[in-house]
Amino acid sequence: AWSQQAYIKSTMTRANVLFGYSTGLSADGNTLAVAEYDADRGKGALYVLTRTGGVWSHQARIQAENAETQDSLGYSLAISEDGNTIASGAADEDCLKPGINPTGCENDQASNQSSGAAYVFVRNGTTWTQQVFLKASNPGKEDWFGVRIAISGDGNTVAVSAPNEDSAAKGVNGKQDDESAQEAGAVYLFTRTGTSWVQHSYVKSSNTRSGDEFGSSIALSRDGRTMLVGARGEHSNAKGVNGNQA
Repeated sequence: AWSQQAYIKSTMTRANVLFGYSTGLSADGNTLAVAEYDADRGKGALYVLTRTGGVWSHQARIQAENAETQDSLGYSLAISEDGNTIASGAADEDCLKPGINPTGCENDQASNQSSGAAYVFVRNGTTWTQQVFLKASNPGKEDWFGVRIAISGDGNTVAVSAPNEDSAAKGVNGKQDDESAQEAGAVYLFTRTGTSWVQHSYVKSSNTRSGDEFGSSIALSRDGRTMLVGARGEHSNAKGVNGNQA
């Protein structure tokens, strides 16, 4: 028998913030993350709630350190098994600088690039802090990097998709600067050692074509060593497993 245990709202309830657009739950069910990506004129925010017994309470409201209007933090969200690491995408973030914690990504909202970004936040006790600001290695206009996100059980592997990325590369770590396959899509895999993050892999489909939107959905296994990627616009007429992709 199922019953409703709690009715949860933002601590700053306002119209049109889209509280609940994305959610995540720790393995024991006692830490809940909820996003409202349209909060504060589109900066976006994440809420963390915790349960003791059957009682839920707000623990934190989280925003990006470089939050700007229309960045849309919380468009996607994933939480580690222990509830101490949250990864979240900001698909409308506008900076075109690549890499890990790039500088100079403040005051760029006027450019309206929607290249996208992802953030990782960590908990120490009951205090949440931003650990890293992630950008694609080849950010482009309207790539929507961060529109989907997944995290491994230990929080040390994060997969971020950019379904509108335009490279015609195939496979893993291919050539990123050939933008002849519009909205083919890509997934970027990041790994953490201690508190340091690196981009591990740039992943494309084996039959990249324009309009595939590879990365329209993603999932990671618990150990972070197996990834499943959806490409909702892929055009092959193959059937079953390992059919003719051409």
